[in-house]
Amino acid sequence: MDSVYRSDDLVPQIAKLEKNQQRVLGYKTLGAMIGLAALLVVFMNRMEFTFFSILGIGIFAVSIVVSVLILNRLRFRITDEERSRSTLQLAAISERKILTERRIFTRYLPLFMIVALAGINLMYTDLFMGEETGTRILYHLVMSGSILLGAVVGLSVRIRRFRAQFLPLLERIRRFREESGE
Repeated sequence: MDSVYRSDDLVPQIAKLEKNQQRVLGYKTLGAMIGLAALLVVFMNRMEFTFFSILGIGIFAVSIVVSVLILNRLRFRITDEERSRSTLQLAAISERKILTERRIFTRYLPLFMIVALAGINLMYTDLFMGEETGTRILYHLVMSGSILLGAVVGLSVRIRRFRAQFLPLLERIRRFREESGE
């Protein structure tokens, strides 16, 4: 990287990252909604509606919808008002938004994954009520382990993508702000 960061290099990078994030989040939102609908249809067709199954469906659905809303609300997005500010102010805003993006994936999403897992386990509690205790425990462990494995893989991909896309830009922004005297 060059030693002097010019504003005319920085702004297009911010715009490119924003556009990429918008596209990726659109796919994630679509996938989450399709997955949620498919799971709910499967579970609702196979289970009896008891307190635990309804509570599990509610917890699971709310956790997925809330996480999608949070992702869409807090995603890396630069408003028109922010674009009209100076490059130095835009750099400060972008830095703050990049750090918010990291916080989403290190704090909020793991919490929502745990809540969704609790909801699924509540749904399965009623679904496997007729099975032997050992079999029920095995089903819960396999299902929970599969979901946790998927969550860990998904988060690791997201962290790797964050490191590849956001961290280099964050470094450029910080150097630009330092060299600009802020």
